[in-house]
Amino acid sequence: MKPLRCFEFKNLINHIKTEKLSMRRRFVLYIMTVIVVILALLLLLLNLFGVLNPTDRELSDILDTQLATYSEKIENDIDKTAAYAISFSEQLEADIQKYLLQNNLTFDDLKDNPDAIDKLQEELYDTVYLNMQMAPSSGAFYILNTTVNSKSETPLYSGIYLKYVNLYSENTANKQFTLYRGTLATGKNNDLLFHSGWQNECKTDFFENSDSFFANNTRYVLSSVKDIPETWESARYVFVPIHDVKKNIIGVCGFEINNLYFQLAQKPTDDSLGHVVYGLLNTENGKLSGQFTSSGHYVSEYEDAPLKVSEKNDFSLFDFGADTCIGKTKKIHLGNNVFDVSVMITQAQYNKYIQEGRRNLVLILLVITVFAIAACMYLSKKYVSPILKKIEQIKTSQNFGDDQTKIKEIDDLFAFLREKDNQYEAQLEVLEESKHIAEEEATKAKAAYERALKEYELVKCEIEQLSEKRENNIVLEEYEYFLCNLSTLTASEYRIYELYLQGKNGKQIAEIVGIKENTLKFHNKNIYSKLGISSRKQLLKFAALKQQQDRKGEINQWQ
Repeated sequence: MKPLRCFEFKNLINHIKTEKLSMRRRFVLYIMTVIVVILALLLLLLNLFGVLNPTDRELSDILDTQLATYSEKIENDIDKTAAYAISFSEQLEADIQKYLLQNNLTFDDLKDNPDAIDKLQEELYDTVYLNMQMAPSSGAFYILNTTVNSKSETPLYSGIYLKYVNLYSENTANKQFTLYRGTLATGKNNDLLFHSGWQNECKTDFFENSDSFFANNTRYVLSSVKDIPETWESARYVFVPIHDVKKNIIGVCGFEINNLYFQLAQKPTDDSLGHVVYGLLNTENGKLSGQFTSSGHYVSEYEDAPLKVSEKNDFSLFDFGADTCIGKTKKIHLGNNVFDVSVMITQAQYNKYIQEGRRNLVLILLVITVFAIAACMYLSKKYVSPILKKIEQIKTSQNFGDDQTKIKEIDDLFAFLREKDNQYEAQLEVLEESKHIAEEEATKAKAAYERALKEYELVKCEIEQLSEKRENNIVLEEYEYFLCNLSTLTASEYRIYELYLQGKNGKQIAEIVGIKENTLKFHNKNIYSKLGISSRKQLLKFAALKQQQDRKGEINQWQ
């Protein structure tokens, strides 16, 4: 199929080259060729400068803008939550110190003292509840480095942990909440709903690394995404330390940001790209994870996927295993950790967006091409019309006329043709006269030629006869010289002569005689010189004549 098409294209080109085209068609063809070349160069330049596919660049710019906006929003939101956490910590520190002073207790006295811990939680509950209402979060908590059961094999810590339930917006005012961690007395005294995974105290590793967390004057910590025990949820935590009067860390407090709340609070406001996914990523123990949101729904299928991020041109490629997204990433510092903020769309969305852009580009180029063709047709008609009119006038009147086309080159051409036409008429008369004279002279020359030809044929026959006779005489003389000088050959030269008669070539003779080929050439030269011959062919010819004479006993067939 391809060779056939190529053949047809070649035939078309050859047809255009050989076929006589009208001036208008030729003009259109030239202009269209120029347009095609210009468009090709334009497309090449646009490709080199990355403008050929504006959709790709436009998408990159949109994602960069959204990424910058989203990064700023994340920083502001986390800083705002951290500010609430710091205020929360200060209130808790004041309340704890007040309770200890009023009851003449130290912090160490709380350990293994259920009554004191129950009363302390009762005093701190309102503070937890009020800060939970104010802070942008899905829950609030405080955890103290004390317990009612210090003999437990698993370290336990006392505290209150409140969680919202049935969230459907980022506004948590007057939303229902439950007691996830806290004493039984705290829940009953405040008429709280108990979470299905409720426990009296917390199991956590906050305190094992608290010193390192808050080293170097770290104001707050934003944790990686962690699974909440006894629930289906995952969340990040913004937490700060709780100090005693000596500035020792006795606990932590902060706020929970679960995946659902993250999705509600961070949902995109710009839907120009359609379905957009935002994310806050982190790496922990070599595993990349994070929280994600989208424009229409919570992308829960991404939570447990083995996320991998790689670079692809100017974009980042997010591989979730079952799905792939294209987007941008940016590193930001939050608390004491570095996080990756991301904005992405699905691979299918990206392909659709790029295809739409390419379609628009093709449509624009098509419109430009159609406009160019129409302009060429109009301009060609406008340009060729006076020329065709003038040619038609010449055809009908059989002269060039005096009318002007108002095209300088064309008017000059017809003026030149008129002048040439007059010159040709004058020359034609002269040529007619010269023709008669030439015809008479040609008749005379022909007769003289025929006579000379007959004389030439006679002379030619005589010369051929003389030449044949002379040739025979020359050959006879050379052969007699050959016979007379054959005896002058040396023994080595005669041996070589006999080998030539036997049909041997130069290489074979050199091997038989035991000489080099250069030496053989030297002997050949001497043999030819002594015998008066010029070639091996002549040598063999004369030797054959001699052998024939020797067999017949004749003297010479030439005499």
